[in-house]
Amino acid sequence: MNRKWPFAASILAFAAFAAAISFDVNNALLTSHADKLKQAGSLTISFTVNRIGSELEEHKLVLSKPGMIRWESPSAVMIANGTSLISLDKKTNQYTEEPQTADAVKKLLSNEVLWTWSAFADDTFMKPITDARTGAARKVKGVAVKEVAVSRGVKVTTLFVDDQLGFARGATYQDEKGGQKGTVLILASEIALGKDSLPATDKQFAVPSGAQKVEKSALALAWKDVAPIFSARCGCHVSRPTAGLSLSNHKGIMAG
Repeated sequence: MNRKWPFAASILAFAAFAAAISFDVNNALLTSHADKLKQAGSLTISFTVNRIGSELEEHKLVLSKPGMIRWESPSAVMIANGTSLISLDKKTNQYTEEPQTADAVKKLLSNEVLWTWSAFADDTFMKPITDARTGAARKVKGVAVKEVAVSRGVKVTTLFVDDQLGFARGATYQDEKGGQKGTVLILASEIALGKDSLPATDKQFAVPSGAQKVEKSALALAWKDVAPIFSARCGCHVSRPTAGLSLSNHKGIMAG
């Protein structure tokens, strides 16, 4: 009979250990962040992307319900206008167009650069999150924020939740570029959260004037031409090999 007690003690010890490492996916700050974005009709953000050691990039993101998106980076403009998904190469002023689907929008917003604010349009935002831990209170460019380390499996993004806004005004995460790991810092300089949606006729969701439409088959196939598309649309496979496939360079694509 006495032999059962050590076994029972082991079970209790394991239960205590499991409780100690249980995932906190009901984090109040994360919930506030997601709810504030979901309840808004529009969101406009000017922000910078800084991969430590690289040149600072200026980005602008406009989101409006239902399913309207405009994301402008130094090299490209991505537009979802409710019916079409448009990808514009700013260097050539050429764009491709394809039908807009829920999966395509979700894939676009899953890009690490945009993921911080993707709860605005992605009802499944919370689903892949396995852990959320509140960290330090600090000031970012004079604005009081609290850190929330959010885990999606092995991915960890630390959100900077603005004390007054109730949602994140920036984030930091690790990525891999050219075989080198680095820290990426995203910080918003201007944020406008609107109760109402923007009109579908808003020029921000229209093709830029003078741009030329081309078919995908007509695009140049040199790596320098297609790399920005992979960076914008395939963040998981660009930041690190996923399911054995890396889209961060030509060699990885050919191997895949």
